[in-house]
Amino acid sequence: MRRRFFVSAVLIAASSALWTVPTESVGRPGITPVACPQQTWQPTDPAFDALPGATAYFGQYDGGIYRIEIPDRWNGELMLSAHGFTTNAGPRGSELRVGLPLIREHLIQEGFAWAASSYRCNGYVPGIGLQDTMALTDLFTKFNAGRAPERVYLTGGSMGGHVTLLGMHEFPTSFAGGLAMCPAGPELFDYFSAVGAAAEVITGMAFDQPSAVGETVKKMTGILGTPPEYTAKGLQLASVEIQLSGGPRPFAMEGLRSRFLQNISGAALAGNTSPSNRAVSTQNARYSIDEGLGLTADRLNTGARRKAPDMSVRGPMGPFDELVPFDGQIQRPLITMHGTGDLYVPIHLERALKRAVADAKHDDLLVQRIYRIAGHCGFNAVEQARSFDDLVSWVRNGVKPKGDDVMGDLRDAGRTHTTPLREGDPGGLTVTPTVTTRQN
Repeated sequence: MRRRFFVSAVLIAASSALWTVPTESVGRPGITPVACPQQTWQPTDPAFDALPGATAYFGQYDGGIYRIEIPDRWNGELMLSAHGFTTNAGPRGSELRVGLPLIREHLIQEGFAWAASSYRCNGYVPGIGLQDTMALTDLFTKFNAGRAPERVYLTGGSMGGHVTLLGMHEFPTSFAGGLAMCPAGPELFDYFSAVGAAAEVITGMAFDQPSAVGETVKKMTGILGTPPEYTAKGLQLASVEIQLSGGPRPFAMEGLRSRFLQNISGAALAGNTSPSNRAVSTQNARYSIDEGLGLTADRLNTGARRKAPDMSVRGPMGPFDELVPFDGQIQRPLITMHGTGDLYVPIHLERALKRAVADAKHDDLLVQRIYRIAGHCGFNAVEQARSFDDLVSWVRNGVKPKGDDVMGDLRDAGRTHTTPLREGDPGGLTVTPTVTTRQN
């Protein structure tokens, strides 16, 4: 059954809508998000067909467009699904879209309702994403004849994982539990800038003007090469990226292929004054590099430019919660999932989360799982469903499920939860895969 509802003053049939700041009716008190990009947004049609034995609701609200699905035999619990980064550039960058959870069929079969939002804008907006996702609970209750969910689980991948971690920290008792898949976080942009600083040392070029960053990266490309045809200097930077992001591990070189040049960020180094760039810090970056590539770690650590954070933005009293490193003060069970070959949102972010939660003495509430996967967020439905079911069982029964040690040696990590091992799995090999090189 499909039911369309419009709960905004602006109908989805309207040609466009401009949302730039939160409205009072969206989200909960206690979080100030970075504002949406200043542009016009085009809502797409969120209509979808319900699975057998369920009812679909969809439409538009102050938080974008939404989809909700409620099984006829509802178990009283709701899963909120937060989506990842959607670019606001390009011919379709103004379109607002809302997807379907990969484990949707599993959820309905098990009696769970779910809800998802486009958010009111595209871009890297985890604060906005959290507000708009949380607002779905009241919307769900309205469509469910006024019956609120007994438990709400917050889930999401990539930037949606950042949304999940942010929600578990900023609203620690609002959710029964959280599942953050390949979660990003504030330190992600430190990594990109640290790669940019290493690229400056390796290529001899510098990011000196915000307006010229793109052109500088293009010039660096000629010196570094492109995967898999790295130059000698390109291999140096590839090694640095892998070492910075967690060290040698299965599928790291494969995952780097799509991210090698994209991980070079010069905006913060060049002095861009956006809140996210002001918050960036490379002061604590410690560089390592494979021996025999013609560059030493000492040279990198002494020569790499260090960018100090603006603590008025990054500090604990900063105005934007999404830019402040997590303090680990979670109060409900949290499971994270991360792939070894993810070089877009690398696994070293899990270590930052682990340290924060341990320092806050909440280790009993965190389980982290590692998967042997090339690329970003490549979990299959079986892996996602298993972690969600384990989270639910943990919440209901109080028995903490098994995780992995993200702080240890990752060279052969991820065997416990990867189902099945992916094609081309390197086994126990720890050597860097052979790549084609060219002389610059």
